Amino acid sequence: MKRFYNQYFSLVVIFFLSITMTNGQTTETLNLGAGYSNDIFYSMQNGEVANVDRTNWDIAFYTHAFSDGIITNDGNGVVLYTYPNADTSGWDAIDTTGLAGWPKMMNSTESWELGAFNRNAKGHPDYGWGIYNMVTHNLTGDSLFIVKLSDGSFKKLWMVKKLSAMNMFKFRYANLDGSNVIEETVDCNPYTSKNFVYYSMMDQVVRDREPASDSWDILFTKYNEVLEGDTNYIVTGGLTNINAAANRFDMVSPDFADWMDMPIDSSRNAIGYDWKSFDFTTGWMVEDSTVFFVQDLEGNIHKLHFLTWEGSMTGIFSFEKSLVSPAGIDNLTSPFNILIYPNPASDYITLENKDPNENIHIQISDLSGKTVIEDYLTTEKITYDVSKLRSGIYLMTVRTAGSATTHKLLIK
Repeated sequence: MKRFYNQYFSLVVIFFLSITMTNGQTTETLNLGAGYSNDIFYSMQNGEVANVDRTNWDIAFYTHAFSDGIITNDGNGVVLYTYPNADTSGWDAIDTTGLAGWPKMMNSTESWELGAFNRNAKGHPDYGWGIYNMVTHNLTGDSLFIVKLSDGSFKKLWMVKKLSAMNMFKFRYANLDGSNVIEETVDCNPYTSKNFVYYSMMDQVVRDREPASDSWDILFTKYNEVLEGDTNYIVTGGLTNINAAANRFDMVSPDFADWMDMPIDSSRNAIGYDWKSFDFTTGWMVEDSTVFFVQDLEGNIHKLHFLTWEGSMTGIFSFEKSLVSPAGIDNLTSPFNILIYPNPASDYITLENKDPNENIHIQISDLSGKTVIEDYLTTEKITYDVSKLRSGIYLMTVRTAGSATTHKLLIK
């Protein structure tokens, strides 16, 4: 549980009434292209933000200056292998005998930042592809990789260094026989408003293909999923953005609206792919009794109900959506005569107790049910610090000896 402090410290929480309501329902039809050749970045509030080529990149770098995350375009058939026969000293003498039996390094299904290149991480200071230097804060590559590109060709690759203060990645790749050596430096600074900056090894070019990270909630794409038995399989579906989340309800009617009955899941594959299935007799079918609720970047809750999926011949699919629980925008007074402000907030929240003689219990939980703050309000004013809490919706429960009330909070 997060430690909390007295009134001389502070907690950043946005407070708003717990109101469930349904706004007008909207039906959307989107097109991923034949063969699902495009990616769609989608905002629950604003619709399609970008529709871009899914196949024109091979690896991508998380843009935060002190991040080590590197992903592969696994949905386009890019496969990464860790070279098992030597460290970086073996660059000049690569032996790929037995490569077909080497483990494939895949992107995490749950976390955007845990990419294929990070899968061998052993914990600080080992981040999979490199070792963190506590003096310079740089990461130095200690591993070699073999990359199978989407055209079937193979390259050897060495992530040489991450210059954290400069926010630059340096890497080298070449043909397996050592010919056609490419030395690259990718500067992440022009792309820090986005989650990733992309690179095509086949075209030797940086790709700026992603909209600003604060503009979208769901990416519809092809990606690797782990099925039963730890089998990797390429699927097509929806991945939530880093600060978005969703939950899923099966065997419910389309008008189901009790989104708080299930914890919100921040895993990137919370929506996933298996709300549809293929029947060799009837073709693609959508689970009409499956409903999702998506928490967007502003903290609003939207219902998402898929309607159709035409398959790879067209890439066209449709769904209906509606706003069921808007984020609040005002300071408010609790029924227990407690004023909570500001709303919205980015660093602090203050609680003013108009009746300090009342023994009031405060509990703040995330939507998975985990308690992050718990305290007794015994003074007239107290300020909490939640600046390290993840952005999103939280629930604040205020209790006295005889009653309780719950409100929604939003941390931005």
